[in-house]
Amino acid sequence: MERITIIGFGAYGASIGLGLKKARLSNTEIVGSGRERRVLNAADKMGAIDRVVGGLASAVEGASLIILDTSITETKELLEVIGQRASQGCVVTDLGTSKSLVIQWAGEYLPEGVSYVGGHPLLKSSAVALEEASPTLFEGADYCIVASDASNQTSIRTVVNMAETLGAKPLFMDAEEHDSYAIAMNYLPMLLSSAFVTATSGSEGWRDMHRLAASEFNLVSQLAGTDPQDIESACLANPDDVVHWIDQMITELYAYRSQITERSDNLLDTFIKAWEARAKWEADAVLEDDSTKVPSASESMATVFLGETLLRRYQQMTRGEDKSRSPWTYFRRN
Repeated sequence: MERITIIGFGAYGASIGLGLKKARLSNTEIVGSGRERRVLNAADKMGAIDRVVGGLASAVEGASLIILDTSITETKELLEVIGQRASQGCVVTDLGTSKSLVIQWAGEYLPEGVSYVGGHPLLKSSAVALEEASPTLFEGADYCIVASDASNQTSIRTVVNMAETLGAKPLFMDAEEHDSYAIAMNYLPMLLSSAFVTATSGSEGWRDMHRLAASEFNLVSQLAGTDPQDIESACLANPDDVVHWIDQMITELYAYRSQITERSDNLLDTFIKAWEARAKWEADAVLEDDSTKVPSASESMATVFLGETLLRRYQQMTRGEDKSRSPWTYFRRN
């Protein structure tokens, strides 16, 4: 019987377990291991694994696929143990946002015959807690596949097959490209959130200001609640990329500052540009197909295509207006 071992359980790891169990893989056992017994028992109870294996070494031995749902701070130590215990032909993959450093560690600790292939599922909606796990969590989502020079075709195919079994769409990237983009998309928001909190809470008026901190403050500050060690590790793992994107952000903020100071006529256009870019992303229309038309036969079809938020905006824009206008083009109110 083949063994798939999942180490560490957040929403992603548990969802992979649930998805693989739903697929009813023949002659395959899914086991779970990790430091928190309570979390492992919860994953077992929800049916994400067949059984819990307490010792990491025992969980790793005999596994054909090992999936790491752990922070970057734990990965190095885990790869060292896996390298000592994994069987020939074993494939190791992870779910994190840093790949270049993990590839380096894999080359250092994994023996010949044990391959590492990076994985990074991309979800638009947040799923962190174990209770948010679902066998359909990855359906329709892009799933980054990041191979190293040492990855063979068989190991790459193993991770691709897993992603496709979960209903995800494999997206191949090299490690440097992936990490630079991941810093911009995943960690720059955390840095901005942290800077926002330190800037406001460090103000002399914070004792009074904090009483005005409501839903907007909560929305922007949430990412500052990410484990500080994880953010630090990601920043120090890719410092050049982090500094590049911080510099880009500083440049952009200064441009906003200048337009506000000068009461520029372009300020509204700047905000519209941001609104439209996000609307395109939300509607999966960044790579726009000119032949694609917004369904107008029924509201239910439009909801499926646009989502509730953009559907409402679309209805507002087209009420008495040109119905050919796309929902990611801002409607100026005169």
